[in-house]
Amino acid sequence: MNMALQPGDEDVYEDVYEVQQKPRGMRPSIDRVPCPRRSGAALVPAASCDPVKSIGCKRQLTPEPEPRNQTAKRARAGNRAARKHERFWLADGNTIIELDGIRFRVHQSWLARHSEHLASILLETGHEGKPEDRIIEFKRSELRLILNPVDFEALLLLYENPGNYRNAIEPPILMSLIRATTLLGFDSDRVWLVKELEALWPSNLEELVANPEPHLNAPEVAVLARMCNIDGLLKPAFYDMARMPGFGLDKFEESEQIGRVDMLRLIRIREYLSDMWVRAAAHEDPAFVCQNLCDAPSSDGEGTSTPNQVDEKPALNSNTSASVASTCLLVTARREAWVRLVYDSGIFTLYRYDSLRGLAALINIEWTDDWCKDCQEKQKADWHVMQMSIWEKVGEYLRED
Repeated sequence: MNMALQPGDEDVYEDVYEVQQKPRGMRPSIDRVPCPRRSGAALVPAASCDPVKSIGCKRQLTPEPEPRNQTAKRARAGNRAARKHERFWLADGNTIIELDGIRFRVHQSWLARHSEHLASILLETGHEGKPEDRIIEFKRSELRLILNPVDFEALLLLYENPGNYRNAIEPPILMSLIRATTLLGFDSDRVWLVKELEALWPSNLEELVANPEPHLNAPEVAVLARMCNIDGLLKPAFYDMARMPGFGLDKFEESEQIGRVDMLRLIRIREYLSDMWVRAAAHEDPAFVCQNLCDAPSSDGEGTSTPNQVDEKPALNSNTSASVASTCLLVTARREAWVRLVYDSGIFTLYRYDSLRGLAALINIEWTDDWCKDCQEKQKADWHVMQMSIWEKVGEYLRED
């Protein structure tokens, strides 16, 4: 007899345990996933017809007996549909969990010890009967949160040999563990695992720009962040997708999990990043005025020099370098230097959709004496402010409805 856990009116999290399975091509988009709530005391409906409480109960209606050949076919189909896991079929286990036709026999006490949610559900079912009569099935829910055998196996391996995970956990395994602990309600382990993944995906601006190459698993992390409500991963994952060709979806097998709304967000983020990069790197700011000349008297003796006047006159004399004169050279000289440093070096093309790292590259350029030291420092400070503004704007795009 199967134990099927269905969603109750009082707890949307119960969706995880028993709903009709949907075809893969009809799954809802991740950008519309509601946040599963951790329920309080009443985790299982009290009504006597509740599927959790129906374990061990006799059928109220006896269907008409099937022909013998149909019964045999159904039995063979059932045997093909469910098989024992090769490793985690514990001889002394007393609870069976079935995932996509694979059955794991584990200890009920282990589940109850790590998950208050499962402990409450298992308490309602009692302790009578054989393990084969106590099968927990996890089917696809309306929340699209589904526990699969690969993720559950990863969790069992973690508890079997915790020492193997002491130093580092490979990202795919780490994401499997986060999915499993989220769905099973292993809250304390989930907190630790999420921190481990966030360390690989820093949302701090300085740490972000220090890594020049995008993560190839950015789409998978974006899906995980949406499904498991890990807000700290959204910005770095979506930023990496925005700067990758095709948003990195060409090698992502489940690209349909990126919903339409999030695809629109990615497009808007990419356009914004490109616009900001062109604004910063296409040419020197037209309003630029040398800091050491903007307060100098104008040629007519009244007021300060205008930008045109600054560009028209050399610094002290045409043979004096800017480092000695502490003023910028003529606009034509600066324009030639800009082309050489930004375009000819390949920087402008390289960071077309990666303005944060592009601005970091501009900051780190060895600027020539065509600009005085004061102006170089001011430009670097302005670019750093622009970086922070861009990073904040990316977060705003992700928060928009």
